[in-house]
Amino acid sequence: MITEAALITVSCVLFVQMGLSRAIQDVVGFRSEILSCVRCCTFWSVLVYLLATGNGIVESVAASFISSYSALWLSLLYDALAKLYNDCYEAISETDDSSTDAEAGADGPEAATDEVS
Repeated sequence: MITEAALITVSCVLFVQMGLSRAIQDVVGFRSEILSCVRCCTFWSVLVYLLATGNGIVESVAASFISSYSALWLSLLYDALAKLYNDCYEAISETDDSSTDAEAGADGPEAATDEVS
């Protein structure tokens, strides 16, 4: 039960954080708060799975709340890692851009076209 709840939690966090939820909602054409919120998506996914697999109601609800709370912190960790990645990438690309700019003599906005959003 714990392993499945943890896997669903990680899957829900990545589903929302990586933009798959928004992309699906854009294609389908409707917005769902449950699919857009990491905590809501995790809570309901874990609860439905645990109840469907025959676990007790009290254990299922408790595991769903714990998973939802864990998803909040996992989402924060994901955001911190994404910011660290973007900062490192920007530092590396600035170093590469300045050395290639000096060698090629390129300047202007076309020299910085490979930035990560």
